Amino acid sequence: MLTIICGDTYVLGGGYAKCASSLMNLTEADNQSFFDERKYREKACASWLKEQSTVVHKPVLLAAIAGIINGLAVIAQSALLAYILQALIIDKLHWLVLIPYFLWLAGVFILRSVCVYYHQTYGFEAGAKVRAVVRQQLIDKISSLGPAAIKQRQSGELVAITLEQVDALENYFSRYLAQHTIVGVLPIIMIAVVMPINWVVGLIFLFTGPLVPVFMALVGMGAASANRNQFLAMTRMSGYFLDRMQGLATLKLFGQAYHELANINHIADGFREKTMSVLRIAFLSSAILEFFSAVAVALVAMYVGLGLLGQIHFGPAQQISLSEALFVLLLAPEFFMPLRQLAVYYHDKAAALGAADAILAILEQDSEVFNGIGGASNAKDTFDASIIEFREASKYYGQRQVLTNINLKISVGEKIALVGESGAGKTTLLNLLLGFEAVSEGLVLLEGQLVTRDQAVQVIASAGQQTYIFHGSIRDNIALSNPEASEQSIFNAATSAGVTEFSTQLAEGLHTLIGERGYGLSGGQIQRIALARAFLKEAEIIVLDEPTANLDTANKIVLLDIIDELFKGKTLIIASHDHEVIKRMDRKVEIQQGRLVS
Repeated sequence: MLTIICGDTYVLGGGYAKCASSLMNLTEADNQSFFDERKYREKACASWLKEQSTVVHKPVLLAAIAGIINGLAVIAQSALLAYILQALIIDKLHWLVLIPYFLWLAGVFILRSVCVYYHQTYGFEAGAKVRAVVRQQLIDKISSLGPAAIKQRQSGELVAITLEQVDALENYFSRYLAQHTIVGVLPIIMIAVVMPINWVVGLIFLFTGPLVPVFMALVGMGAASANRNQFLAMTRMSGYFLDRMQGLATLKLFGQAYHELANINHIADGFREKTMSVLRIAFLSSAILEFFSAVAVALVAMYVGLGLLGQIHFGPAQQISLSEALFVLLLAPEFFMPLRQLAVYYHDKAAALGAADAILAILEQDSEVFNGIGGASNAKDTFDASIIEFREASKYYGQRQVLTNINLKISVGEKIALVGESGAGKTTLLNLLLGFEAVSEGLVLLEGQLVTRDQAVQVIASAGQQTYIFHGSIRDNIALSNPEASEQSIFNAATSAGVTEFSTQLAEGLHTLIGERGYGLSGGQIQRIALARAFLKEAEIIVLDEPTANLDTANKIVLLDIIDELFKGKTLIIASHDHEVIKRMDRKVEIQQGRLVS
């Protein structure tokens, strides 16, 4: 039996499907329980949304003002229409006499159009600004967490949160907040206007109006929960799908592609069910609210209609005129319109709360603090020829200790072979040096200063075992480390690293497009691009992780010769098990079970 083992490993088969499904359900149940039992989380999400609203206070306020002016114009429009119809039908006035009123009516129509335009424009501005601000917060947070922390999350999940879930915030800020302000002002004004004309209709408005927000809140209680579950399912589906796409070659090699397709269909069905739950609540809410508003409008129509016919002798019905009846009748649906719109936009609030939970899960994640005993000034006072120094450095992941009391000095220009079995702590040690992680105890010094990510970026060039090659030209991938480099410098780096040995055989040379992750190139060619990228940076310290892995003997010797020539005079650290690599280094540093043994 032939077994093929690839670089990317995936858990496959029906066991995984059951595990993924149960994990998915379990986590959602835990998520729901968390919100049900500890309401402070939802309050925290609402508080965070309120904080973001301060960023867009001005456009939201302007959108609300435009909406209120539009509502006032509706009152004027109803009054003008009622008067014109009264004058034409009852008073038998010639239409030429009413030309000024027609002009006023046209002016009101224009005013309403302008108000609607600015209401939507300012709302869109608020939503766009919030999306930009929150995305920047996420990008800054992800950057501060660093590569080591981000590897613990699926890239598809991060993409879904940064794109789809941030987009879900837009309608809350562009529609709901402004409408919330409008509802607090406009219905009160309409009731105040109607009361002197027909107090019965005013009372109908007063008692039926609050029913809309009350039932909106009752129905909407389950909307936030449904939206959270939908967003949770969407992010997991995105992460799962991208994970499987990246490992498609492995799936095909083991004959699991169709099986995983069935798993994806299963997860997609779960997402569909959660989406339908959200829509079900939305339609139920709309039906209830439309019912109450329709009943209220029908009551007004019935009262004024029977009053005009002389069938009702209660209240002002006996003396009601056509203009008064038309005015309150035209105003009735407009009175409920802001309330109905708020009810529709209430689901934007529920969606925003669900999205805020996922966003806060990233924003609230603690960034590692780069500090240590003694401080930077004391460290520099004892600085000697060592460009890198670890002092009693230890690293914990929860209760698990990965590195213990590491004491190591590396001098300028020294060549170090970092040796140790898999899991010994080599990668963690390099992550501490590169500023990807912070020590739990002790110090890591770089040029006499406590190491930080920004400082490490300036003085260290690194090439990992699985160097990432982006979709683009060979030239662009090399220039990634120094975008300002001249064409001649890029060409020299490519030549020195041996990239031109194979690029000259390609149709467009260094400008040849290559696929994502270096598709179309061999492992040795990818490593040469990585070395050219590191060389172009002109850093003083070079860190290489297993550069000869997966290379045959001939290519390995060629690559090591290139490394010797490229980084002559540089401080070089290579993590490797290869005896040929160790033999070429000045010193061997061995780690066993997180401790330095040589």
